[in-house]
Amino acid sequence: MLKARIATVLGGVAAATLFTISSASAVIFSVEKADDAPWDASVPSAMKCVSNSVGKACYRRTGDWFEIVDHKEDGRSALVAWRSIYPESQATIRQGTIRQGTIWNTAGFQKYRYKNKDFTEGYVLEFRVCAGTWGNKHVVDSTCSAWTTTKS
Repeated sequence: MLKARIATVLGGVAAATLFTISSASAVIFSVEKADDAPWDASVPSAMKCVSNSVGKACYRRTGDWFEIVDHKEDGRSALVAWRSIYPESQATIRQGTIRQGTIWNTAGFQKYRYKNKDFTEGYVLEFRVCAGTWGNKHVVDSTCSAWTTTKS
């Protein structure tokens, strides 16, 4: 009887674990380095930015470009953490994340770097600037700005 209960509990845990793994695999996460090649400056476009003492991250909707600059000479890299989520009419921010990632500026203090992405039009895009260690891809959460929200 005890073995049957243990087997039932372990079976439930295994099923829950498999469900969690399969659900988590639906989220796409990317870790990328930013480049020194910027967007085409001849195309006018407003940028949404967020900054703190660590750095500044901006998103340019035309072409889905990020710009990242490191404001602190501390041996860490500035990065932008981002997440693209379903339109507000379909899901909440916490429930609807479909793509997320980090883009790292490893060039150093006061160097601007850029990354071109390809987001689904009309989705909600949230991003923030943080500091981290590129070698082990560790983001120092205590250095992160608040999330800012825009549309892709």
